[in-house]
Amino acid sequence: MTERIKPLGRCLAIDTATSAMTVAILDDGNMLGERSSHAERNHSIGLLPHIQELLTSLELKPKDLQSVAVGQGPGSYTGVRIAVSVAKTFAWSLGLDLIGVSSLEAMALGGAVRDRQTNEDAIGLTWVVPLMDGRRRQAFTAVYAYEGSSPLTAGGELAVHWHEVLPDGIRVITSWTEQLLALITAAGAGQAPKEVIFVGETEGFTAELTQFAQDGQVPVRMLPYSIEAEFIGRLAYPRLADGEKAEVHTFVPNYTRLPEAEANLLALAQKGEK
Repeated sequence: MTERIKPLGRCLAIDTATSAMTVAILDDGNMLGERSSHAERNHSIGLLPHIQELLTSLELKPKDLQSVAVGQGPGSYTGVRIAVSVAKTFAWSLGLDLIGVSSLEAMALGGAVRDRQTNEDAIGLTWVVPLMDGRRRQAFTAVYAYEGSSPLTAGGELAVHWHEVLPDGIRVITSWTEQLLALITAAGAGQAPKEVIFVGETEGFTAELTQFAQDGQVPVRMLPYSIEAEFIGRLAYPRLADGEKAEVHTFVPNYTRLPEAEANLLALAQKGEK
């Protein structure tokens, strides 16, 4: 991990990319507290009270923060926009460092950590595949990987062997699982994962994931999991330690695709031009 020259201080971590609204505060990488709830349509109403409740419970004020990390998406168009807007407001008004984190990577990391709490055996390379329901049999997804017993060190820092295998995107679930099977087969015994864990909104894809498990050559597990802001923060700290931060005014969500309303309007406009 990055050698820290000075403490990085307290980081407010936020994510509203899914139905989970989650906020956490970490102090130089150590968890101080977290608040999470599930009410997708109330994110715009509930996010600021969640943050205030967390600060109050820790006897902190906004001025005691040094940085803010936010799940930048992909995910719910409205949800991602809410978290990013609040994070930018905190960063601009309080002069905090701002950093964006992949919501899918946070889902993958948190799911992997929770999985290891009940499956402790270290068996080598593990692929972690986060899934967010993108509707119409599509998923926001990616592949991350780690080796050994945990993607975190004993001190709770991100392990050096945690890495991205395939980037965030939106994919049709059937062709996505076929692609994963092909990649595992092509990798061969030396580089193929020893197991694959699907985490996140897995319930909507049970048939496809069950078929993947039957067709695959490695053990497969499915773990329903909601993003926890703790892991937004844990992904942010190594990058903050490297001096990375976003420019507040130009920072935007990662939507991955046009929101449905805009896509429909664009399709109508293109149709009218023909």
